[in-house]
Amino acid sequence: MNNTKRTKRDQERKAGVPICIWSEAGVISSRSCTRRLDCERCLFDQNMMDFFASNVTPLPAVPHAA
Repeated sequence: MNNTKRTKRDQERKAGVPICIWSEAGVISSRSCTRRLDCERCLFDQNMMDFFASNVTPLPAVPHAA
């Protein structure tokens, strides 16, 4: 992550602005949360979940130990 993004996040945190969980995870660039971290009602979160559900190949199952 570059210093500009980190600085913006730090400034938003100090100002009390919640940061989107997708931004915190590093999946997207810096984004403020407009729903006060109520992801269940967030259209952006739902779109991201739908995108990853249809575009990410699941990991293979781990065989159980005998």
